[in-house]
Amino acid sequence: MQRVRSLFTETDRTTLAIVAMAFVLMLIIILPQVIPGGRFGVSCSQLAHPIPGGNNQSLLSERSAGALQLEISLPRDSLSLADPLTVNVTFINTGVGAITLFFVPEEALLRDDGTPGLNFQIQRVSDQALLSEPTTVRPPNPQRTTFPVEVLHVLGPKQRCTEQLSFSTVRLSSLGITPDRYTLQAIYRNPFRGTLNIPPGATATPIFPDQGVYTTQELRSNRVDFSVGIEQPPQPITLAPGG
Repeated sequence: MQRVRSLFTETDRTTLAIVAMAFVLMLIIILPQVIPGGRFGVSCSQLAHPIPGGNNQSLLSERSAGALQLEISLPRDSLSLADPLTVNVTFINTGVGAITLFFVPEEALLRDDGTPGLNFQIQRVSDQALLSEPTTVRPPNPQRTTFPVEVLHVLGPKQRCTEQLSFSTVRLSSLGITPDRYTLQAIYRNPFRGTLNIPPGATATPIFPDQGVYTTQELRSNRVDFSVGIEQPPQPITLAPGG
């Protein structure tokens, strides 16, 4: 009788553990969608940096190809000509392994020139023209094959992070922004996993052959719409029945 009771006790504990794990996984998936601000996660620039030498990597991380998603949103979608453009950029790791993300917020460009990092493509609605920030305003970003640890951020499995970027009126005017409606899309690229710099005289052999930085030839976000210098029509007032 005691053996039967012990068997049921162990079975109950196993079942409870499975239920608890399923509940935690459900919270990880659902909470970012229902809690105000939860869908943005932490600040990308405040994520932990990887361990120098690349030994923070795992075999799960090696299988993270295609796990990164990119979303953007605008706190305001109606601007005057004197307003900067503010964009929330969200990186989402849908995989089961951590991702080492190369990201320098200050290097975001208002043109899609194919360079690694984060670029934005702005299209004017009236004539479908693509606007491009001149290199005299923002020169091309450096091409890196080895990454200093300060520009790398560890994004955990099922984790998301958001960075809010603001583009000044000077940069917007260099695009030729005029009163009109526009669409905005973010494009992220990084073709290099990062070369490991092994110090002279090091006796330990690195576990992984490179820095393990997440690579993608091209990752595009959703499109968002905004207007500049266009007055919004007043919203009609709807009276309650009998009012």
